[in-house]
Amino acid sequence: MYIFNTPTKKGLIFIFIVVVYLLMGYLNYTRSFKIAFIGFFSILFFDALRSYFHSKVFQYIFYFVAFVLFLNLGFHAVLRDMFGVAQEDILVMQSIMNTDIQESKEFLFQYKWHLLKHLFVICISFIFFIIFAFRPKSQIKNEKKALMLALLFYILIHLNPSMRRSDPFVYFFYNYHKYEQSFEESKKLFESINENLKSKKISSKYQGKNSANTIVWVIGESDTRWNWSLYGYERDTNKYISLLKDELLIINNAQAAAPATVSAFELMMTEATKEKPEIWSKELNIVSIANLAGYKTYWISNHTSDKWGPINLFAKSATKTIFTNKGRARGEGSFDEAILKPFQEAIQDKTDKKFIIVHLMGSHPAYDYRYPKKFGIFTFLFNDKVISDLSDQGRYRAALIFRNLYDNTIIYSDYVRYQILNIIKKSKQKKDTTFVYHPDHGQDVCHNSNFSGHNYRAKQQWDVPMIVWGKYKNKMQYLNNKKDVELDTINSIMLDLLNIKEVEAK
Repeated sequence: MYIFNTPTKKGLIFIFIVVVYLLMGYLNYTRSFKIAFIGFFSILFFDALRSYFHSKVFQYIFYFVAFVLFLNLGFHAVLRDMFGVAQEDILVMQSIMNTDIQESKEFLFQYKWHLLKHLFVICISFIFFIIFAFRPKSQIKNEKKALMLALLFYILIHLNPSMRRSDPFVYFFYNYHKYEQSFEESKKLFESINENLKSKKISSKYQGKNSANTIVWVIGESDTRWNWSLYGYERDTNKYISLLKDELLIINNAQAAAPATVSAFELMMTEATKEKPEIWSKELNIVSIANLAGYKTYWISNHTSDKWGPINLFAKSATKTIFTNKGRARGEGSFDEAILKPFQEAIQDKTDKKFIIVHLMGSHPAYDYRYPKKFGIFTFLFNDKVISDLSDQGRYRAALIFRNLYDNTIIYSDYVRYQILNIIKKSKQKKDTTFVYHPDHGQDVCHNSNFSGHNYRAKQQWDVPMIVWGKYKNKMQYLNNKKDVELDTINSIMLDLLNIKEVEAK
């Protein structure tokens, strides 16, 4: 029968290409099976449809469907190769939906060679498919039976929810709707919580010994402790903050809440954990709880993603929300020192109880747009033991350049943190202030290969620095006695520093 002849060969060619991707390490077994299965039966059905109707329109439809299947294969390969995540991972949709034009351009600049590599392989594979799959056709018999059988197979595989959601023609629409629905539900829940706060249906209690307490919570971006000299890195990347080393508590074992910004904030700001991440939208966030306990709350951000999405819900919960990054295009964004002026004004606020959250751009790719020129210490030609060791490991020149650029961001962020601490130390409320710093997650910058960026499989993505200064420094010493300080529980730690012991729903 025709359906077990020409279309089957085309489907098998597609499977062959998927297997090659699997052997190259760009797919895992589960993902390659779904891609191959969906692709095989999609080709079977649409080719039978094209043959049955004998129309140029259906010919082009088939070309389009086949190319989308190949693009889907490339999409999986990029996620696996560059980021170590699967297609249905919630982090993927969050990253896509919470990226602005500026971040998109910087992403393309940072990863252009990786993206071009996969695009090239996909195009070559598609050309191979066209050449070897589209032979001159002989007279086709039993077209109607072939079409019905192909349609049956195509429908049957889509009855399985996991397979259906792996279909590239379903995946993006399904996940976009799911994300949008989840976000709208979260917005309604936050609005409901705010109404309950206004009507005093929810309360929290401050139990500090005195009325004065200021907590400064600085959250960085893409900052791994593997590149901090305070943690043994061979470059002096903490030359500013090291001046205060004797005044700091250095937490040795902090682990990121999640390997991506939005997911990390959902866990850090609420009682949600890695085991129960979905409950973040059903819980009071720490900013609202602090408001209830009588704190004046500030959200000062130089991070563009704070202007929309879930993080924006947390930001808008603050008494005062300040966004310092006004850039709309690549290179127009503000350096992190833009937060220093509003931070100084917040510290000088005479309110007894203040909770100040500062969100930095830190080391977010693209690295060379994260620091002023004067902090470009490690230039393209800079060579030292770090570069020498990486060269001995076979790293490409481009990878070495990324390491230099990244370390410049670490030095600049160190300078910004040092300035924040100096502002605190010069304030009248310094004796009642505690400073806590950690990033949302780390970054793998050619530590394990030539790749630089988000690598969810790498330790460097999870191992993050954490430092404490001030009033409750000694109180936090117990954290170094724990095997790991999981930052998905930082919400509880911060409530303890805020001296908020009780949250009640009346």
